[in-house]
Amino acid sequence: MNKRRNFLAGLLGWAGLSAAAKAESTEKPDLVIDSGLQIFFVQNDTVIAFNGNTGAGTQVGNVIGAIGGTSITNFQFIPKSQTTITFNNRALITDTDGDQILFQVLGSGSFIAPLTDTTTPLGTLMSLGGPLVATYIAIQGSGKYAFLVGREFPVKMAATNSAIGSAGVLGNVYVEVYSDSVGALSTAIRSYRR
Repeated sequence: MNKRRNFLAGLLGWAGLSAAAKAESTEKPDLVIDSGLQIFFVQNDTVIAFNGNTGAGTQVGNVIGAIGGTSITNFQFIPKSQTTITFNNRALITDTDGDQILFQVLGSGSFIAPLTDTTTPLGTLMSLGGPLVATYIAIQGSGKYAFLVGREFPVKMAATNSAIGSAGVLGNVYVEVYSDSVGALSTAIRSYRR
């Protein structure tokens, strides 16, 4: 293995690329979870509407990563027990070129007991929330995202609602969407020609 690395370093040095090879080898890898998946994009939304009787609501926010833009998600929590839910949501992302991708979001999650600080009236922060897992399934795409239709992406989320809600801002949702082909997908998205 060392012979191969030395040979590669020699070739890169001969081509004047040895500094780039050294820089590349010292960089930290992208975040990788258990199975070697990398983050494809991150979605950070604010819950702007939620009906506690039906479990339906809307969240809006931003997306960064290989896909970037604004996001709108219509969701509905379907209770399975006091602390577990399932959902079949829709998430739409629109980028600065006007290209869009629409995902079906199938998943489940659990509500956790929030930490509180009883020594102060400011110590109760979260009313409801917890970790969620899902699959983002691309069901429609325009422009640079059309080739993604039919692909499925594993997802991890954290959703929290504030103990003190306000009109129009009820909580937030942090979403990490993963892929085992981030490099290839990112290249295809960036190289799209109109």
